Amino acid sequence: MPKRATLTYTSEDAPHLPGDQLSVYYCKYSGKHAFTIDCDINKLPRRRTDDAIIVDTRQQTVKFYTTDGGIKLIKRKDGRVERQCRLNVGELPVAYKTTPEGHFLYVLSNAVAAYTGRINEKKTETPVPPCIMYVEPKGCQIALEVEDKATKPDIIKISADSVRIAVVSSVSHDHANEEILEFMAKVLGARLTQMSLVRGTSTRHKMLMVEHMTTQEAYQRLQVVTKK
Repeated sequence: MPKRATLTYTSEDAPHLPGDQLSVYYCKYSGKHAFTIDCDINKLPRRRTDDAIIVDTRQQTVKFYTTDGGIKLIKRKDGRVERQCRLNVGELPVAYKTTPEGHFLYVLSNAVAAYTGRINEKKTETPVPPCIMYVEPKGCQIALEVEDKATKPDIIKISADSVRIAVVSSVSHDHANEEILEFMAKVLGARLTQMSLVRGTSTRHKMLMVEHMTTQEAYQRLQVVTKK
């Protein structure tokens, strides 16, 4: 049994970053804040072994919002066993170090999505919050947070982490999922056949899949409801 290391990082663990140079990254699957960094990580080199993005913390300034994911032993193709000190967002790993004190941070491939605080120079599109994520080939996923036993279904708030909605049914009943799909189809102007709940069918935190709709289209249609 390997010895467990504590690797908990929050905004208090790193220096202040200038706002005009920030790139904010969120867990691609939960929509929660993972880290903020002073560069575009997609321009950084990658490991050959697992395609993880290499962040040299001596050159990049990073603020983490992760928790200790424990130690994972990974057997590589050449037979070597690699020790990874995982950094989690909730229960999901998004990055790791090979040693707790190491300068190199490895961001797992396809684990995070970017949301930049920079203003769109062309001003043609509003930045889409990371709770609304692109899914190949032509769709999007929307992270939902559900408040039940309301007087009527409604869109309460759109944040970086989730779209908070209200439903009449109790979230513990199957009928709540039907109500959510029908309501969101109406809000988004989509057919029921385009939509499905891919995660969280029995909890307050759900992931809605919408086929044949861009993230920008989904966000704009959600905004119309919240502005009423």
